[in-house]
Amino acid sequence: MGVACVFSKIQPKATILAIISLVIVALVTHVLPVLGLILCLIATIPGVVIWNRSIQSFGISALVTVILTTLLGNTFVLSTMVLLLILSAIIGQLLKEKASKERILYVSTASLSLISLIGWMLLQTFEKIPKAAVLIKPFKDEIHDVILSSGLDSNYRQILEESFRQMTVQLPSYLIIVIFLFILINLIITFPILRKFKVATPIFKPLFAWQMSRTLLWVYLIVLICVMFANEPSIFQSIVLNFEVVLSLVMYIQGLSVIHFFGKAKKWPSFLTIMLMVVGTLISPATHIVGLLGVIDLCINLKRMIKK
Repeated sequence: MGVACVFSKIQPKATILAIISLVIVALVTHVLPVLGLILCLIATIPGVVIWNRSIQSFGISALVTVILTTLLGNTFVLSTMVLLLILSAIIGQLLKEKASKERILYVSTASLSLISLIGWMLLQTFEKIPKAAVLIKPFKDEIHDVILSSGLDSNYRQILEESFRQMTVQLPSYLIIVIFLFILINLIITFPILRKFKVATPIFKPLFAWQMSRTLLWVYLIVLICVMFANEPSIFQSIVLNFEVVLSLVMYIQGLSVIHFFGKAKKWPSFLTIMLMVVGTLISPATHIVGLLGVIDLCINLKRMIKK
């Protein structure tokens, strides 16, 4: 009786269409990786739609997709499809729970980052993907050749060596930032499309209304203090350096929110506010100033002072 009830909830047509769509994404990613990664930005649509209609159908679609993708013998494609299916399930469930778009972004990023980092470590352990140092090596060798040809002294070489070592250590945090940006773009693109399939989706609050938890500020300050004392290469240094990168992004987003709020409060033209945010994104010193604005806002509620 229970089995019959489960099978009665399966939607064959939707299941087949979802499988075909996902397998096409896997094949394109296998043959043309760049085009495949672009398709991945919308590849959560079949999974989210079918999760919204029938979780049983989603389960069958996911199982068949993983089996067929395994036949390609490509670890990267298989990992990508598994992550896309997990992301689809997370977004689909949060939409069922009527979560805000911001919560969907944060929960999806945190969940997928954790799963990705665990998967990355396991794949490296079983030598399915190269170590971080091996991934960085081509760039390191190229820069090293430039240094030799330019005749820079040994001090510059030591600085660059340390920079590359830190980059290797901080790869997990860069992965988290890439996942965050991927999910952000995915939500912006796919939610209007999902509404066409009668899936209720929320909208983002205006950027000026975004407000991070003050707890993150204290965590950030503690991490910065730890970074000052973590001078020697160690697991502790790796952890605090990665936390520093991720939390710096959080402070930067809060800083952009302050700039947007200031523009709204002072009734600036939209293009001027956007221009300031673009400058604060593209120019390195300005980026640090934007991050500092985020820190100050979380510390003394800068937005409330601007409003007065």
